[in-house]
Amino acid sequence: MSGIEMTAEVRALGSHKSTPILLLTTESGLDKKTEGKKAGATGWLVKPFDPEQLTKIVNKVL
Repeated sequence: MSGIEMTAEVRALGSHKSTPILLLTTESGLDKKTEGKKAGATGWLVKPFDPEQLTKIVNKVL
């Protein structure tokens, strides 16, 4: 199962509709980001990333 598939499955659960989901991936294409957003991803972070980027995006979604 891909991260996008997992995101869609989690979003399908009523108890997790508002749980923040960040996708950490090597994919940087707009088509994949759009697919992730449609599945319900809250944020998208492309690897490699620095810890400050991760902290910033986590703080943003919380």
